[in-house]
Amino acid sequence: MKIGNKKFDLKNETVVMGIINASPDSFSGDGLTGVMPETIKIVEKFIKAGVDIIDVGGESTRPKKIYSKVQDISVQQEIDRVLPVIEKIKTSFDIPVSIDTRKSAVASVAIDYGADMINDVSMMKYDSNMIDLIFSSDKPYVLTHNYPINKTKSATFQVKDNLINELNRLKKAGINQDKIILDPGFGFRKNIKQNLDIHVNLDEICNIGPPVLIGTSKKSFLGYISSNAPVGQRLEASLASVASAVSKGASFVRVHDVELVVNFLRAMRKLI
Repeated sequence: MKIGNKKFDLKNETVVMGIINASPDSFSGDGLTGVMPETIKIVEKFIKAGVDIIDVGGESTRPKKIYSKVQDISVQQEIDRVLPVIEKIKTSFDIPVSIDTRKSAVASVAIDYGADMINDVSMMKYDSNMIDLIFSSDKPYVLTHNYPINKTKSATFQVKDNLINELNRLKKAGINQDKIILDPGFGFRKNIKQNLDIHVNLDEICNIGPPVLIGTSKKSFLGYISSNAPVGQRLEASLASVASAVSKGASFVRVHDVELVVNFLRAMRKLI
């Protein structure tokens, strides 16, 4: 799959996406406040470590049921947060950039300033114009599962069924299927048991066809399996999640701790 100027061999490599939260209220506590030298310093660190894609987001999508004081922001506020970061990255480095947003207007402006990929956690349910942008831009698109789960049925089956239905909708709209990446949406409208069920059975999602991305880094269900560890103490569980997901077929991992994950994957590749 080609993303930006880089072509990835998804059969033989795992693509590492480094998270840049251009928002002050990220659940992981690493949100940036718009200080550009600080942001670029982190990007430089990621690139030196061997990151493949920089994922820039300006809106915290942490669940309101778990985290207090979660506030929605306007399109303009989000643009003001992400645009300077994307512009600076694209003018300073040769690295693909992903825009993490639910809003087509934000994604559109980000693409105008060099973003190479759209990472949308809303499953196109937040903004009905997103599907038109996916078609017109012909950029790689991350289709993230974000739909209510029936507690009486298999979570994995429901996620797989929902993703297949959305894939069919995209196909009918003329979207290039080779540009689609699936994300099972860990943490989005799913409880701990459901997240674990999907993770254990991730190979079922990977068997749908398109490459799969996971974004489990530091999430609350990993804290649960780590004796209720706080966000800052979920590294081991996050690495275990990466190892398990890659072994089951995941092609992309979206992470906070880029250097550790890159080194971990390099060692893992030599041992399998």
